[in-house]
Amino acid sequence: MDIDMHYYGTYALARAAGLRADAARIIATAAEFVDDSTFEDVIVHPDGARFRGEGTAHHPSIPSLLPLNDRNNQQLVWVPFHFLPGAIGSTQSQRLICRKDSAVAKAMVSHHLGLADEAYALAMIGITAHVYADTFAHYGFSGVSSRVNRVLAPTLKPVNGGPLANPLMDRFFGKFGSQGGLVDNFRTKVASVIGQDTTGALGHGAVATFPDQPYLEWRYSYELAAHAGASNIERQNAKDYEDGAEALHGMFRTFAQRRRIFTDGAGRDFSAIRADVRAIFGNIVPTQDRIALWKNAMAAGKFSPRGEAIPDYDHMEWRQQTESLKDLPQPQDASGVPAYQFHHAAALHREYVLRTLLPQHGIYIM
Repeated sequence: MDIDMHYYGTYALARAAGLRADAARIIATAAEFVDDSTFEDVIVHPDGARFRGEGTAHHPSIPSLLPLNDRNNQQLVWVPFHFLPGAIGSTQSQRLICRKDSAVAKAMVSHHLGLADEAYALAMIGITAHVYADTFAHYGFSGVSSRVNRVLAPTLKPVNGGPLANPLMDRFFGKFGSQGGLVDNFRTKVASVIGQDTTGALGHGAVATFPDQPYLEWRYSYELAAHAGASNIERQNAKDYEDGAEALHGMFRTFAQRRRIFTDGAGRDFSAIRADVRAIFGNIVPTQDRIALWKNAMAAGKFSPRGEAIPDYDHMEWRQQTESLKDLPQPQDASGVPAYQFHHAAALHREYVLRTLLPQHGIYIM
């Protein structure tokens, strides 16, 4: 998913769930900042306190930000933040595949909602919103370089022929190759169990940005259908995104019930906003126009008690907050800084997913 859903859609859904505008903004900013946080330096306060940034971004279009063939980045970033494994199948490669609204994802949501009373709760719910929403777009692919992610290139086709589909695909594959860039298999030393080719596609690189276009209807087939556990796939992103929006709205309502201090009303049932959400996802327009659709709907009072503006997202705001932690009068003041809360929550999320949640479902990669 892109910024239109991770920030603007998330903001609208949080408001519709009854959360205050200031709370919705922190949640939505955290959700989108997952795609922007590459700061991993240590900030040193004059009194000796040390604050470490948490890298959570995986920009495949900007490899210099996070090397795609670095197994540590696949393990520490791609898997816990963007391709949460579904833990279905008999092999490790299969179990690493992200699954839509999986039991693993629901367990993560339940665990993180249990942290609703913590100072970093809004940031944690925002991170959770990003990871959970991505299961409705990134399912069918894993966050490691694997032959299971590879598709038969001629079978990748848009069904509805959206005006952006073919040019976007041509530009992407023209830059990264037919599989979005092949890198050494995550388990190269034992890759012979599925063939001699020791390169794999990473994430959904083999299908370009098709999963991130909410209006797109598309189809594809895996190269190793038996290992992927599926073949001849057809997807309707608008329906998947609608399901994801409903799941996020439900999560936000539960959070609002647990932290009523962050609410300003009872909110609305998803049934009352479903038609508006569906209309936004169905529009065949580029990202900036999709952002405008969310903003216009908010201004018209579709998701809140009255018409209001969605504050624009600025990734530099939290970057600057992070770098300014060294300038705080006292290091303990960091606990009230949203950017610090994000890095705190991101570290806890990563540790929980990799060392507790995934092992509970038979997946050990750390």
